[in-house]
Parts: sequence; structure tokens; C-alpha cells
Amino acid sequence: MDRLNKNKKTFNLSMLTISMICVTQSVFALQELNDKDLRQVNGQDGVNIQLGFDQVNIEQAYWEDKAGKSDNTEQTLRATGNTIRIKDNTTADTYTPGVNLKLNTGSKDGKTGLDIQATLNPFVASMQSFKICDTSNNCNPGNNSKYDGSIGSVGVVVASPIFVQYTSTNGIFSATDQANLKLGLNNINLFLGQKANTAATVENQLILKNFNFNLNAKGFMYVDATRGLIWSTNQGNTTASITDTPSSTLGYVDLDRADDPDKSTLIANGTAGTYGGTNSGINIELMTKKDSAIGTYDSTNAKGIIRVGASGRLVNSYIQVRGTNATGKINPVDDNSSNTHTLNNVLGFANQGATTATSATVMGSTGIGFRMHGEFTSAGDAMLSGGGTPTTLEIGGAGRNSYGFEFGKLSPLVTGSTGRAYFDSGNVYFNLANTQYIYLPENSVLRNSRFGGVTGTYLTDSTDYKQQIHNFSSNPYSLIMAIRGMDFQAISKQGRFTSNAGVITANSFSGGTSNTWGLALPIYNLNANLATYATNYTGDVYSLVNGNVAKSTVTDSQRLGLALALSTEGRNADGSKTTSILVIDGGKNSKNGDKPMDYYLGLRNIDMLLRGYGSMGFENGNVNVTLPDLLMVMSAEIAGGYLPGAKFRDGVTVSPANNFTLNTDVLLGLKLKLLGDMNFSLIPNNAIEDGTKLSVVGDYNIKDGAIQLSDPVDNSMIGLDDISGKVRFNNSIAISKRTGTDYSADQQGNVSFNYSLNFNPDKTSNDVFRVRDVNLYPPSSSAVGQRLGEVVMTGGRLNSSISLAPRN
Repeated sequence: MDRLNKNKKTFNLSMLTISMICVTQSVFALQELNDKDLRQVNGQDGVNIQLGFDQVNIEQAYWEDKAGKSDNTEQTLRATGNTIRIKDNTTADTYTPGVNLKLNTGSKDGKTGLDIQATLNPFVASMQSFKICDTSNNCNPGNNSKYDGSIGSVGVVVASPIFVQYTSTNGIFSATDQANLKLGLNNINLFLGQKANTAATVENQLILKNFNFNLNAKGFMYVDATRGLIWSTNQGNTTASITDTPSSTLGYVDLDRADDPDKSTLIANGTAGTYGGTNSGINIELMTKKDSAIGTYDSTNAKGIIRVGASGRLVNSYIQVRGTNATGKINPVDDNSSNTHTLNNVLGFANQGATTATSATVMGSTGIGFRMHGEFTSAGDAMLSGGGTPTTLEIGGAGRNSYGFEFGKLSPLVTGSTGRAYFDSGNVYFNLANTQYIYLPENSVLRNSRFGGVTGTYLTDSTDYKQQIHNFSSNPYSLIMAIRGMDFQAISKQGRFTSNAGVITANSFSGGTSNTWGLALPIYNLNANLATYATNYTGDVYSLVNGNVAKSTVTDSQRLGLALALSTEGRNADGSKTTSILVIDGGKNSKNGDKPMDYYLGLRNIDMLLRGYGSMGFENGNVNVTLPDLLMVMSAEIAGGYLPGAKFRDGVTVSPANNFTLNTDVLLGLKLKLLGDMNFSLIPNNAIEDGTKLSVVGDYNIKDGAIQLSDPVDNSMIGLDDISGKVRFNNSIAISKRTGTDYSADQQGNVSFNYSLNFNPDKTSNDVFRVRDVNLYPPSSSAVGQRLGEVVMTGGRLNSSISLAPRN
């Protein structure tokens, strides 16, 4: 490492100390100094260290991991960053790059108290390339990437000082003594740049803008021999699993909103938006920018894709980080015991082509494990007394001048439950890998769900859970993230439309805090694998021209290799947890003490499998994804009624607590299975005039598929089977301002879902859309279905639009 300026350690001295240093005559005896005098030195019982620099140069930095190979051996792989430069963000501000560290200590009753504060000034860092290599510096075996195995260039711009403070009464680690943690990671911009071709002098960028992780927490930090480093709001129990329900709530985590860097200007211009120029405590905004000069990291003129965020108080929370060792047929420590589909190892055994290891697991003997859990608070929660605000979640357009949606009054599925809504990341694993296939836990519902009328024919079989990463002759090294057992069990009973900074006051949503409707997107037992590696792409990409889908071709474009597999379970055994998409009507029930009515309507108990591989790039400032052999499987119920535990309108009848296990509310059962090649583009947009529209356009060449609707009473079905053909789609989601005499202009909007399907867009005989068999299946699974005919569409377009406008 080469620092252009030497490190600076500064102590500020009192007049007494300076006088002692200035004495020049001979001294034969020194007067004893007491503690009071010595404490006049800055730092008193501690130290204040300032480290400043003009620029830091790092030629290479890497993370090293062990990966299994198909020949039953292990190898060392490295995720490598090359040519890293750290320097001043801008000369226009008052900050110079550097770190200020303050350390104070004290003792009482044999315990050492600590107060550690660190401030990192704004800076900009650049990384010329990011690669996954082995120790012989082979960075892309088998892929033959024209970019030498580079995923792209990376830039980090820190716009606000990063602040960390840790205060403890008993050292750094203690499972029994409470500590305070303040973490201010605010307004961080991360750039991933990729070239449109090898000769390009500019790059297209994916931007993580204004990333925040801003929290003030009270809890316990300790190290466990098997569970690793843990921060928990609850007192540590070294004999219990981290997934055990805590016996008491002792601390909390406040996700405090963070000021936008331009907050004062936004307020002065009347464009501060719903939240007054602040962003979520946890804030993630994805944007894209085209034709940016290489090495330039500026989000000006970037366009937004999506923003998600969370603010407010969480309790019964923890974060766990540990190392992993997955060699052999073992269950990794703390794998989710509630997941009934756990494999002997998380990702299976390493393989290449037809050769599969029998003892070398994909994950290898090293890796990183992570888990995060938190319970949400709502108004009236006892844990909000003395401070703290209820938890809210946000989703919407990214960047300035866009609309969004806030989820409030977060509750569990069962009305009247004494529990809280919560989020659990499940066990998350990060590993470098050398393999062609990995595995996903099987979904027992899909494996046993009748598909068609033939006995033994089900929605999925075991081969559907074998995930292909690539189709090259040998394995490119990849970075894999695996999630096991993720839950998000939260029903929002108060939704409202919001506006980001940049929206003028006249167009801004400012109210909605008294709404009695909401949206619910709970997720139960999500398992997922995500693999990435370096590659390049030649082929079609899509855009919108005057509202119509346009197609163009790129050659040797730098891309991120991508393989994704994801599954969810529809519900748990008693129906208290679910994967659903629901609209909630919480209007007051006068016969139940004006408590919420808790009607729901939507798609419930969704068992789903999604699996595909391909690549992702950012050509033309869009997010372009190519996924050959994309498999989509789903079993769900279209239903409407009362949430479990809710009282009916009569104020007497109660919806059963296990309502989601019954078919009482079910209108139709829905099953689908589609396999085909999908090539699509996400078209970002930041103009509220277009409703902060996010468009998804592209082609889906269906090779084989079926859609079946079933009767909830006797399970008889009608099937659109043996589907094939090409469909070009132009779909979008938009949020708009709603005005009118029956709506409150300052708080209500509407969201619209727009669909346009163009069958056989290229007008060729091979792409004709065809349903070869329309079948009627009787209730008995042993009975043969009756063929009603077939459907053929040689061309044509189908358009539809659904707009939801809530009442006051």
C-alpha cells in the first residue's frame, strides 16, 4: 500500500504539559503529577487519533475462499479487486480524506467500560476491475470472456461522513452486559460499470444510490464458539440456538431516517417530498446510467429502477456472522430447523459436465454465513414507550422526482395475534465456487401437486431443483449466495402513496396517515440460489420507442453471468404464515368496537419455483436480462374473505385462525408451468408525468407449458395444455396522482398494471402461439381427461389495464 501522505497522530496538550516541555534548564527532580493534571491532555482517560491522507493506492486486494471440485479435491479461489484508488471526494466541501478515532476507557466493579468513536470523512474510491481467480491467476476458465474475467469496474462515492460509536460497560464482547451501537452509513453511492464492447471508451453503469444503514441500537454483542459474532437486542444465551424465541425483550434497534445531502436546498425549493428531504434508515435505490466516462462516478442523469427502504423501531432482533465449513455430508450449523426440505449440504456436490464429486461439496471448507432477524413495531406497541417510531416499509421509484408506496401498521396474518410481524433472512451463505450445477431444496407441495389428470403427474419432479449455472465447456469461477428459510410475515393495514425528493409540492403526496386500507406481500420459507460470474454477450436487447418495443443487437458486450433459482412455500401447517399477494380493506366495523374489518382479496398460498441462467447487462442504460430455459412453476389460490381471526361484519362470527388452510374463501385454484427462452429489459423512468413507470419489455419463446384452473370443492380442472409459441410483451407498473371530488388530492393516488401481449410478433410459422390441448379433468385423479380441442393464434395483440384507486 502506498500512501502519498504519511499517517498523522495528533495529541492536543494542555498549557501545563507545554510548559514542562519548554523548560530548558537542568532539572534534578520532578514534581509528581496527579490524575487531575494528567487529564488535561486531550483524550483524558483515552486517545484521540487523526489519520489523514491525500490518496491511497492499492494494487490488489482479495477475499480468499475454498471451493470443492468435481475430482473430489478443493482449490483456493480469490475474489480480487485490482488497481484500487482512494482519494478526496470533492474539494468543494470542508472535509479532507481521513479517519478520526476516539477511544475512552474506564472501570467499575472489575469491569472495563469502553467508548469507541470513529468518523470516516467523505471520499471516492475506484476499482479498475473485479475478478474471481484461482491462485495461479486464471480468472475465467472455460468462459473465454473478452474482458479477461472482469465483471466490470467498481466505484464508491461516500457523500456524508461515516460514523460509528460503540459504548459498553464490560469490554467489547459481553453476552450479559448491555451496550449501545450507533452506525451511520449514509448517502453511499456504489457504481458497477460495464463496457458496451471491447473498444468502448465509455461504460454503462448500475448504481446503488444513497445507500443508508443508519441505526441506533441497544443490545448485546458477543462471540459464540459455533454461532460466530452476534449482535442481539436480547441477552445472550450460549446454550440456545440463535433461532430460538427470546424470553424477554431488553433492547431495540431504531432505523433512523437520514438527511439527504441536498436536504436544505430541497426544502428551500419546495421539492423535499413526503419525508421532508430524508431517506429511509435502510435505503436501497437501484438506478442506471448510460455512456458514462470510464472512471467517472456521478449519478447525474441516472434513471431509477426501484427503491426499497425501512425505518422505525425493531425489537427481538439479531445479526449473526460466522464462518462455515460444509465439507462432507453434514448439516451446516444453525440451518433452519423449521425448513422441512433441508439438504444434507446446502448446494450439493461440485460437478463439471457428467462428472460429479462424491465428497467435495460446492461450498467447500470455508465461507461466510449470515443471518438477520427483526420484529416490527406498530402504534401502541409497549416497546415504543419512551421513544421510537413504528416500523414502516417503502417501495417505489428510485432517485428524484418519483412516486412510491409506504407500508404501515405492520401486523401478523392472524388478526388479534399477540405476536408481531417480522422479517427473518434465514441462513445466508456466501461462497466462491467451481461447479456447473447447484441444488435448491425441493418444495413438497409442488412435488405432490396434481398436474393434469394422470396419476403420478405432478407440477415438479426432482430434476427441476437441479440448477444449471452456465453452458460453457468448463466452469467459470463464480460467486454464489444461497438463502435458506427466509420469512417475511407482515400484513400492512395502512398503505399510502409517497413522493421522493424532487417532486414539487403541488404534485407531492403528503397525507394518508389515516388510511384504512393496505397491501400484504408476506413470504414464507423462501429458498434461493444466486450465482454470478464474468462473461460477455452478443445478441438482442430491447427498448421503448414511442411506446412500442424496439429491438437492437449488441456485440461482445461486457456482462454479469447470472443464474437464479427461487422457491417459496404457500403456507405453514396451521396457516398462520403464508406467501400471498393481498389487498386489505381495514375499514371500521361498527359492530366490533370500530376495529378493522380485515377483508382481503388476492392470490394466496403461493407455492412457486423460478429457475434460469443467462446474463445481465446495462446496455443503453436499461437492465437487460437473457435467460434461456427459464422455468416458472406456480400453484396458488384466488381467494377473498376475512383474514384469519377477524370478526365478520355481524360482530359475532369469527374467521377461523386456520382459515388459510381451508377452501372456504377460495374462488379458483391456479396452476401453471412454463418452460422457454426469455429475453427482456427493464426500462427505468424518473418522470412523474409518466407515473414513475417501470416497464418490462421483451420476448418469451415458450417451448412447453400449461395453465390449469381448478374447482376448490372437488378439484376438477380445465387445462390449457401443451402451450408453445413466441409472445412479445410490453408491461408496466405506474403510480399516478389521483384527483377528483371523491378523493383527497393531497394523499391519494392510484397504481395501474398495464399489459400488452403480441402473439407471434415476427409473423413466422415457427413462432405461432398454440395451445395444443384444451382438456377437462374430472375430480378423480385416476380418470383420463377429456380433450375439448385446441387454440391457435397466428398473430394479434392482447391489451389490458388494471387500475387500483383506494377510497378515503
